Amino acid sequence: MSPRPRHVLLNALHTSGGGGLVYLQGILPELAAQAEQWGLVWHLLVTEETLARLTVPAGVQVHVAPALRFGVSHVWEQLVLPVKATQWGCRAILSNANYGPLLGPWGGGNSHVILHTTPRAAAAWSGWGWKLYWWALRLLTRLCVWSSGPHLTVAQHIVADYASRRTAKKVQVAPPAVVHASLPEGIVRDPNLVLSIGDFYPQKNYPLLLQAFARLREARPGTRLLIIGRPVVVSVRDEIIALARTLGVADAVTLVPGVPHAVLMRSLAQAALYVNVSAAEAFNMPVLEAMASGTPCVLPESIFQREVAADTALYVGLAGGDVPAALAIAMLGVMSNPPIAETLARRGRLRARTFTWASTAAIISGVVAKPLARRVKNT
Repeated sequence: MSPRPRHVLLNALHTSGGGGLVYLQGILPELAAQAEQWGLVWHLLVTEETLARLTVPAGVQVHVAPALRFGVSHVWEQLVLPVKATQWGCRAILSNANYGPLLGPWGGGNSHVILHTTPRAAAAWSGWGWKLYWWALRLLTRLCVWSSGPHLTVAQHIVADYASRRTAKKVQVAPPAVVHASLPEGIVRDPNLVLSIGDFYPQKNYPLLLQAFARLREARPGTRLLIIGRPVVVSVRDEIIALARTLGVADAVTLVPGVPHAVLMRSLAQAALYVNVSAAEAFNMPVLEAMASGTPCVLPESIFQREVAADTALYVGLAGGDVPAALAIAMLGVMSNPPIAETLARRGRLRARTFTWASTAAIISGVVAKPLARRVKNT
C-alpha cells in the first residue's frame, strides 16, 4: 500500500506581480504534474487579485487570503496562517517569499521559503522608512533560514546575502525558466527597437540607460527605446520622463506600465536588442526570456547577470570611465553588426533551453517532500 499523500501549502500571500508572479505561474503546472510522484497534495494561498491573474491547474486546492494592509498581512501570516494551514490538513508550508511563518511547529523543518530578493538593492533606496524595511527584511530572512529549512532560492548569489557558511548548506537553487513551447513565432524584428523590462524601482538604474540611449541616438537616429514596467515608485518613473525631455529623446522613448506576459514576450521577439542596466537583481528573469526569444542582450558586468546569461551576452563594466558612452558603443556594435547579434542570439537560445520548469519543480518538490518522508518514517 502506497503511503498517504502529504498536504503542502504554497503560501503566495505576498505574490502580486513581477517576477514572483511569473515564477508562481511557471511552477504551478509542474508541481501539480509531479505531485503523485512525490506523494504530495498542493494547496495554494493567494489574494483574490492574484488569483484573477493565475491559471491554477487541476489538483491544486485554492485558499483565498483576506485583503489586508501591508503590515497587517505580515502579522496575519505569522499568527493566523499556521492555524489555518493546520485546519486545511497541511503538514508543511512553502512561502513564495523571503520568509514565512516563524512560530510554533511551522518554525522548524515544516517551513520552507524561496529567496527572491537581494538586500543589495537597498543601496539604491533612500529614507529612514526604506532603510528600516530592508533591515527588517534581512533580519527576518536570516532568522527564517537559521531556524527553519531546508530552503530554496532562485539564484546562487543570493545565498550569501542571508546564510552563513553553516546555514548555506540548507539552501538549494531552483531557478526560473521559460515555457519554450509558448514562445511566439513569426514575429518580424524591428531593427531599430531597443527594449528594457523591469518595474520602476531605484535599483533599476534607468537614468543610466537613458543617458546611454541618448548617445546611441546620436550615432543611430532612427533608434527607439521601449521600457515595459509598472510605476511601482512613481517618482522613479517621473524622473525618467523628465530626463528624456532634458536629453532630447522624449519622442523616441516609450514607457508602457506593464502588459500581459504574452504581450511582453511578443515585444521581446520583436526587439533588435535587449538592454538591462539594473544595479541589483535576484534572478533577472527578462534576460532569460530575451535569450529564449533569440534577442541579443547588452548587460552590465555583474555576478547576477553572469549567473543568468553566462557567455551569451555582451557585457559592459560600470566602474570608472564614461559608462553611458561605453554602453552606447556596445549597443551600437550589436545593432550594426548582424554576425555578432546572430552569435549572441544563438548562444542565448541554447542556454535558455537548459532552464526548465519541470526541473525547477522537481527541486522544489524534493526539498519539501524529503523532510516529510523522514518524519513519517520516524513516527
